[in-house]
Amino acid sequence: MKRITTLLSLLFILSLISCLKPDPIADNAVVDITPVDVLETVGYARDVVAHNDLIYVAASQAGTQIWRDQAGIVTQVLQHSFSLNPSLRVTLEPQTRLLFTFDKSQGFYKTLNAEMVDFDSVYIQQPFWLPLFESGLFGSGSNEDFVAKHINDSLVVLYVIDRTSNDGLKQYYFNRRLNDSPEFHYWELNNVGTSTGGINLGLDLRDSLLAISHDELGVGLYKLQGVDLDTLVVVNTPGEALEVKFYENYLLSANNWAGMEVFDLGSNTNTLTHLSQVEVGGWVKQISLWNDIAILSCGENGIFLVDLSDPVNPRVDQAIDAGYTYRTFVANEMIYAATREGVKRYRIESR
Repeated sequence: MKRITTLLSLLFILSLISCLKPDPIADNAVVDITPVDVLETVGYARDVVAHNDLIYVAASQAGTQIWRDQAGIVTQVLQHSFSLNPSLRVTLEPQTRLLFTFDKSQGFYKTLNAEMVDFDSVYIQQPFWLPLFESGLFGSGSNEDFVAKHINDSLVVLYVIDRTSNDGLKQYYFNRRLNDSPEFHYWELNNVGTSTGGINLGLDLRDSLLAISHDELGVGLYKLQGVDLDTLVVVNTPGEALEVKFYENYLLSANNWAGMEVFDLGSNTNTLTHLSQVEVGGWVKQISLWNDIAILSCGENGIFLVDLSDPVNPRVDQAIDAGYTYRTFVANEMIYAATREGVKRYRIESR
């Protein structure tokens, strides 16, 4: 009888422990993630950016799309193919209403109308200008990443990197000009190229400080001096550096199979000192940020959130089962995930 009582007591204690055992990720999460909806883009959503109530998507074979969110009801308002190739990337400079996109052969730009839901009407009214403003406007088939910087309403700089080792960084200066007859404004393009050496895959820009990921050669930090580019430091990474992202006084590197690495920029922001590294359940391809949360796109392994509140000890917060995820973008307390099933939207909130 004593043996039976002891055994029952042991079983009770074990069952109690198993019931009380916490999920180490879910219980320690500092944010709540709520699925909102999915934008069915038909083609794979390869890239996405959002501005106010508008969502811009590079939708592979389905071209470049614009969607509008009106009180939670999302509808597609524009779909356009700049070429026969799949649309791979898209970005927006909202102050000048310039939309940039590229495919595997070249880059394109268009001015949006005042509502930013269609192209500037002057090009529709003057159709003979359309080929000029849509054919091979910047870059090449080696384009990998880009950042648009607003200088003033008559000058925008587009920084483009490609994987060509003897090319590297291209700086495109867009100057707003006035055509006399018929009278309309247009953008004149000037190109300045600077070699960075090696393969170039991702970039991020903070004021005049430029960071570039160089695949197997690690990451580099550069100083922009007008059109000149000064190399500050290049450091190795444990995996292939695919993308970089500035976060406070740190630089984050998406290191593919090696996870995400955190570098300290130093007091004068011209050095890179390894601070920490975190591995997740997937190969890290791209990074976006929400407050102290790094949102990692991990291809077929979906999305992982990493808490950076202590950069010396970054911690996996939780995973999002988003399917194959190419990139994410964060705006309006929303994560926009470009996936093979379309753009998936998630509400993100602090607990």
